[in-house]
Amino acid sequence: MSIDTRPARASRRPVSRVLAALALAMGILAVDLLRGAESASAADYPSWDDVLAARGSESAKNAEVANIRALIDTAQQEVEAAQLFAMQKADEYSAAQDAYDTAVYRADELAAQAAEATTRADASNAQAGQMITQFTRAGGGDLTLSLILSGEDSDDLLYQLGAMSKLSEKTAQLYEQAAQDRNTATSLTRQAEVAEGELEALKVAAQQAFDAAIEAQAAAEALLAEHEAQKIVLDAQLEALQAATVKTVAEYEKGVEERRKAEEAARAAAAAAAAAAAAAAAANGGGPVPSVNGWSAPLSAWRVTDEWGMRYHPIGGDYRLHAGIDLAQAGGGTCGAAVYAAAAGTVIQAGYNGGLGYSVTISHGGGLTTVYGHNSSLNVGRGQDVGGGELIASAGTTGSSTGCHVHFETRVGGTSQNPRNFVAF
Repeated sequence: MSIDTRPARASRRPVSRVLAALALAMGILAVDLLRGAESASAADYPSWDDVLAARGSESAKNAEVANIRALIDTAQQEVEAAQLFAMQKADEYSAAQDAYDTAVYRADELAAQAAEATTRADASNAQAGQMITQFTRAGGGDLTLSLILSGEDSDDLLYQLGAMSKLSEKTAQLYEQAAQDRNTATSLTRQAEVAEGELEALKVAAQQAFDAAIEAQAAAEALLAEHEAQKIVLDAQLEALQAATVKTVAEYEKGVEERRKAEEAARAAAAAAAAAAAAAAAANGGGPVPSVNGWSAPLSAWRVTDEWGMRYHPIGGDYRLHAGIDLAQAGGGTCGAAVYAAAAGTVIQAGYNGGLGYSVTISHGGGLTTVYGHNSSLNVGRGQDVGGGELIASAGTTGSSTGCHVHFETRVGGTSQNPRNFVAF
């Protein structure tokens, strides 16, 4: 098997695009990294012939060693810059999503308050109308004259006149209250309409920020994979330069392939071990318990530590929507506890996600998604299909978190919904 140790320059163009975006978003640091990456891209990776030829003299060997180490260092800087850029985009998405969630809640709240004010105004109007109708039916229109002509006692007449005055005052108060409530309803309706009009722009901004974060994360992952594969070759070339005995090119290429396969096998073994542990836990009753509609909680045994709704953020200190329910493992041991998918679906995000730390987002079709935040580690990747109750992560306290827990969200069309509508907690 032959390994191409001189990748065409075209294969490195995506790196330049990622770092160009970094330069725009992050300023001087990214510009310096971009310049370093471009200089590294301009110099091809050494071939095996270059490495073996450099063994002929000490100076040539030392120069080639320095060159390879510089290439490894530059590649590491490129990866770190791309990862930093992806984290920045994730932070921007997190902020945009918080703004949209809070705006939706407030718009709904204003609309509800306007409806309540309208109902109060209608009730006051109706009550005043009923009082006038009853007064008229009792002959109230000619009451004063009839009392005078009948020769009623003066004290009784004063009493009746006082009752009329109080009735008139009460009716006026009701009409005044109705007018105030009507004005309040009109004002709240206008505020709700303004808030509603702003929602679409906020929703679009949140979606665009999500797409940008996913794209940046994918670019960082691809860059990491590219440089990890190349580093295996460069490490083998360093070993060839520093070895006491000369090996053939075929022997080193064989070693590179064996190292690559060993790393793949190690990753596969770790994934298999995690899956086996999850299966064992489920077999022993430690897995998630399905609710009536087939959905299940993300933890095998849980207690709710914070509800969905508006609150003061414990770290940010501002009043915003808490777009999920926080869950801790009942009986303790939340840190590292298995986190399960609430229902079957496809992973559309898995990685750093701003205030949610390391999170997983699963699409269940029809615009319905679930989010699992603050994990210490992830067991799934973007694009992976998962079943309901499948292990997806380990609980933690990454991101804006005050302790180990699972932040669990449910969304319909991107809009936050109370998870209790889907899972019986």
